[in-house]
Amino acid sequence: MKRSTVIGILMTLGLMASTCAVHAADVLTLQGIGTMSVPKNISFVEGVQSALPFLSEGGTKRYFIRNGFTKSQYFTMTYKDGPDFSYGWAMSHEIGIPYLLEIGEIRHKNDSAEEQMDVVAAYLNQKLAADGVVFTGPSPLVKVKDNKYPRWEGSFVKETRENGIIYREAYVVVLQSDGYFNTLGIINSDADRSDITDALKKMMAKRKFPKRSSVMNLSSRVPSLTEFE
Repeated sequence: MKRSTVIGILMTLGLMASTCAVHAADVLTLQGIGTMSVPKNISFVEGVQSALPFLSEGGTKRYFIRNGFTKSQYFTMTYKDGPDFSYGWAMSHEIGIPYLLEIGEIRHKNDSAEEQMDVVAAYLNQKLAADGVVFTGPSPLVKVKDNKYPRWEGSFVKETRENGIIYREAYVVVLQSDGYFNTLGIINSDADRSDITDALKKMMAKRKFPKRSSVMNLSSRVPSLTEFE
């Protein structure tokens, strides 16, 4: 089994991300996850983070592509209220057969989308627990029984030590299926700012779900060749 891409995601802890991108908006839309109303004093700007752990891999985007993720989105989050400032980030990635291959579960390639989602969730729960994340409940991610949008959701805190400094990062994570495709959504923030973390949890919980994929629009979801350049 290859090295977990969960580690790669968590390696961005404590690093301020730079972006190449556009304007902030009052809503955050994570493809395959939903559209959310952004809380007061928080903004998200779309763009690929130039995080140090991924530079040797050719950059953040190339790193996640090489590790089996497709249809990825990247955002930098900032919180600013007068002199009070904090930051974080958000991502969404489509997870399919390439990721199953990456984690050594390719035998499930012909399973239904929901069955594949459950396999990925079990793998992520195992890796997150092994990485020592702090969570409440039976596991970092817990399955939500929803006939229309079956999904796994959870929140946890990851502590890392760098140069003698302990960083505590909070994560809100959703692994969601629309019947054809599975998407991993992640929102990161400073765990010591419970006000921000709680606001982001509520934001995710109140999201408007996307339209389900249908046979008619499957062709638009096929990755283009340029995505892998």
